[in-house]
Amino acid sequence: MTTGLCVRPILASGLVAIASMVGAQAQDPSTAAKDEKEKLQRWDRQFQESLSWYQVSAGPDSSSTMKPQPVLRWTNAIRSQKGEPTLIFWTNAGRPEALASVYPWSGNLIWECVSLSRDRGLTAREGGRTVWAPRSAGVTFRDVPDAPIPAETPSARLQQAKLLSERFKAALTNLNADGSGREELRLLPKPIYRYELSQAKAVHPDLIDGAAFAFVQGTDPEAVLLIEAVRRGDKPTWQYAFGRATGYLLEARLGPSVVWTAPGVNWSDPSQPVLSLGRPLVD
Repeated sequence: MTTGLCVRPILASGLVAIASMVGAQAQDPSTAAKDEKEKLQRWDRQFQESLSWYQVSAGPDSSSTMKPQPVLRWTNAIRSQKGEPTLIFWTNAGRPEALASVYPWSGNLIWECVSLSRDRGLTAREGGRTVWAPRSAGVTFRDVPDAPIPAETPSARLQQAKLLSERFKAALTNLNADGSGREELRLLPKPIYRYELSQAKAVHPDLIDGAAFAFVQGTDPEAVLLIEAVRRGDKPTWQYAFGRATGYLLEARLGPSVVWTAPGVNWSDPSQPVLSLGRPLVD
């Protein structure tokens, strides 16, 4: 009996020690960090694979599809974003036709797709099935008031485009649950995409040059500004158009005037210029 009484405390102490070791192991920061790193690596591999999920063409009868191009990797601490979300452009002969914000959320890899097309006809397929066919244009171009004549050289035109982009301001306008709240967005100082003019000339003979700029929260793009130098007959001029990259309401201003607004949208209607696609994350 004496021996039995002695064994019990020793056994109990051993179990406590094992439990403590297991608990400590479960809470080991280095183990948690390693697991998180491996998860993010799996997500990144899935992101690379996802670039082939959707085949996007400029028109329903087009025999060729546009290659998705990552143009910006971003973070958003305000929304506790994990992974490395990415902004994608699809371009037709060097000119943007659509974008997608790609990010992990609630167990899925989300593709928020937005048309930047000047006309209807944009089409996306998945496994041969049409999943997105907007019935209207995605953007509307307007002349930039009091803009200079487009310069002769690409470097000078880029400088002009940057100065023109700085004339605009953009803001989120419904940050709170009751629809109130406003946040001015930051314009990234460099374009996130420069039009590929060597490809554009044959397909877009009116196009002289172009660049895309992003208005961001953190580094998360919320609105995209397209600025183009184009010919109208013998007269070159600058024009602009805004596209959304978020589900929030947006507003853009040029000086004191509101020149663009983005209202609430339905991300589940494939006939609209915006659509949310995606698949479950690999965990």
